[in-house]
Amino acid sequence: MREEIADILKRYDELSKLILEQTIDRFSDDLEEPSAGDEEDFEQRLQAAAAKATDDATYELENEPDERLGGKSLRDIFEEMSFDELCETVEYCALNLDRGVPVSLIESLATSGDGDRIREYCARIIGDASWTEEELGDSDAIFEMEFQKVRAALDVLIKMEEPCFVKAVLDRFMSYPQVRDFVAESISEYIEAFPEVSVPFIISELELHTEDGMTGPCEDLVIMLTAIGKENRSDVIYDELRRAFRFMENKIYAVICLADYGDERAVKLFKNYINRNQETITRDLFYEMMSAIQKLGGDISDINDPFGDFQKKYSQGE
Repeated sequence: MREEIADILKRYDELSKLILEQTIDRFSDDLEEPSAGDEEDFEQRLQAAAAKATDDATYELENEPDERLGGKSLRDIFEEMSFDELCETVEYCALNLDRGVPVSLIESLATSGDGDRIREYCARIIGDASWTEEELGDSDAIFEMEFQKVRAALDVLIKMEEPCFVKAVLDRFMSYPQVRDFVAESISEYIEAFPEVSVPFIISELELHTEDGMTGPCEDLVIMLTAIGKENRSDVIYDELRRAFRFMENKIYAVICLADYGDERAVKLFKNYINRNQETITRDLFYEMMSAIQKLGGDISDINDPFGDFQKKYSQGE
């Protein structure tokens, strides 16, 4: 890679970090201060707002002409690169930039020409990379940075509107008892981008694990299915979320997902469960279900509280 391009990319990375810090500070001042017990939601809203604003600002950086590049932008330079140069640059950015791979570089590789060659490259990156630190087995390598190559390959496939590796990605994901959150998030972006292809595979995987409590990666699949369902509502998806609630060992995941999905039919489901399990329901699950019922617009006044303190806490919160 040309030295001037590497220098520009490093500067881009430094500016990105500065923009993110400034954006977080600005949104911290602008967003309404959290009420008691709402700190986690406030932090999520803050990070989401700052990330979106930072993405917009850094995207502009990628398209601004730079004198050190002869008056061209990073995008201009990427679009002039050969396929091999683009691949080299993607891997350089993944391993060396905290920001990861610039969007314009992803877009340039995705539209660089030979689709078969691009897919072959992405398949190699996804297949050869380590998906856990144990697989990496290199104390000198930073796993988060190494996995950025996989994330970049998945982003290229999304840009190409290419779902050809959905099943392979799901199969490998399900082969692990657990993966790091950022790995699951990267995978989910690819899976959720192609609902028509991914939903049948997700449901099939969940059904395979009905009898073992749907733990580990199944919990992530339920979250993915919920995210897809919010944009593509269907009885098939609702029925699978309801089935997950029935069979999941950790039912809190299913409760949160059903509430997030937003189907009011879940209110009756939750009330019936609480009524039938007054003697055995845990406090955490009860609290989550009561909150879900409220989120779905249901009435909690007719529910018997086996712990005797939810209504009191709710009244104090109001």
